Amino acid sequence: MAFYLGKRAADDLIVFRSARIPTKATHGHLYAAVIGPFQSKVGAIYFARYGRHNPQIRTAADVERLARADPLMESFIVEESMTAAERAIALECDAQDQMDNTQPKSNIQGAISCLTGLKTI
Repeated sequence: MAFYLGKRAADDLIVFRSARIPTKATHGHLYAAVIGPFQSKVGAIYFARYGRHNPQIRTAADVERLARADPLMESFIVEESMTAAERAIALECDAQDQMDNTQPKSNIQGAISCLTGLKTI
């Protein structure tokens, strides 16, 4: 399935997947316009953030190449390679970190805040 960007408002782009090419009949009730297809979610996110006025981008391959070379896209590239279980653990840790950030700080430096699902050899 290819990735697309659905345009809802002036600067509101939503990443979605579709097994077939989106048309007005299939996606017109959701989006005013559709951009794509993109080879990956990373490429679609990169284009939504940085690509609309980038003269270096002419094809989906250009988007993919630039996205994977950009250090700002590292977290999306890592997430793309995670399994569903690893993603669930990462989301759980993020939620726990968000809760911890609202609590008073402890005096322990260098503590690892979330070990959920950690496996050691």
